[in-house]
Amino acid sequence: MRVKAVTFDDFNTLRYSVGEREDIIYPILEALIRQGLNFDNQEFLERYFRADKDYRRRLKETHRESLLDEIVSSILVACSLKLGTIKRAVKEAVDQGLLTREYRWFPYTKRTLKTLREKSYKLGLISNTHWRIPEGLREEFERLFDVVTLSYEHGLAKPHPSIFVATLSELRVDAGDCLHVGDDPIADIRGAKDVGMKTAFIQRGRMKTDAGITIKRLDELEKYL
Repeated sequence: MRVKAVTFDDFNTLRYSVGEREDIIYPILEALIRQGLNFDNQEFLERYFRADKDYRRRLKETHRESLLDEIVSSILVACSLKLGTIKRAVKEAVDQGLLTREYRWFPYTKRTLKTLREKSYKLGLISNTHWRIPEGLREEFERLFDVVTLSYEHGLAKPHPSIFVATLSELRVDAGDCLHVGDDPIADIRGAKDVGMKTAFIQRGRMKTDAGITIKRLDELEKYL
């Protein structure tokens, strides 16, 4: 396969979640309480779950992304707190919530990225996430990839063509010269194909797609590139 660049999805493509945990809003709520913010906890949770449901519906319909921090802030304002007084508290609380989540790299991932870079491929990351990326992880991403595109920063999520086109522009490659690798038949494969990119589906379950190639492990890419 003749390409100049390879882009990757993140969750369930490069990294996976470890363990089952409660909704992230609970450790965030506990952190807000520890900081002494005065609001009705039950009202906060009820508003959050309504807002989260609306967020997921809107994301599916329009692909417009929202940052979790902003959702939490808007709920606290609705609970009669002033925006100017809660900014730092929200950031710290969300940071605490994110620390309760553990992710690990799939085997062979970093080795494969290193091999592709040694072969002079440009590398990009295109991730759908409304959870803010911790600074340590961002620094690691920036060492591994030439371009990192996060949906909460871009404003639109896969499969919207805009997030793919923006990444291709930063990589300075044409769509036909780039292979996108992901595990989601719609967000990754259909989204990338719609802008003219080549596609590789990493099959983590039973789903099938019309991707150009299908692989079980990331290091299988090496026989195609």
